[in-house]
Amino acid sequence: MPESQQSLFRQVLDATPAEIAPEDRRSALAEQLRTQTGLDERALDRLVRRFYAHARLDPDLGPMFEAHVADWEAHYARMVDFWASVGLLAGRYHRNALQAHRPLPLHPAHFARWLDLFDQTLQEEVSPAARAHLMTIAQRIAATLNSRLCSR
Repeated sequence: MPESQQSLFRQVLDATPAEIAPEDRRSALAEQLRTQTGLDERALDRLVRRFYAHARLDPDLGPMFEAHVADWEAHYARMVDFWASVGLLAGRYHRNALQAHRPLPLHPAHFARWLDLFDQTLQEEVSPAARAHLMTIAQRIAATLNSRLCSR
């Protein structure tokens, strides 16, 4: 992976003083991530809503989302919790993402399209540092879900 795309988690972890007590380390890391990316709850909410505005109109992804999401406001809140948890260490998302996606008729092309739309939305909504950070996470998620769900 190019150095510019090196995990922001790793950079922040390496820069966090070792003398921070373990119980304080998570909040210190989270604060550094928020500072370095400019991400917060409002930014994640805008990002999630903009992404799904794009995805719902997409000819490949839209019908799948419409068929499986009954309550969009609840879904938006769940996805903000998810991205706050994986991107900012908020620890609020406690569901199993793999299980949530298991009933969907997913193919590798869906993950490629999801990444394209997500990156487009990141470019529209967040700083370059936040984009790099969240895309690194999104690529790992897509690769994991693709390998576990599309080879069944």
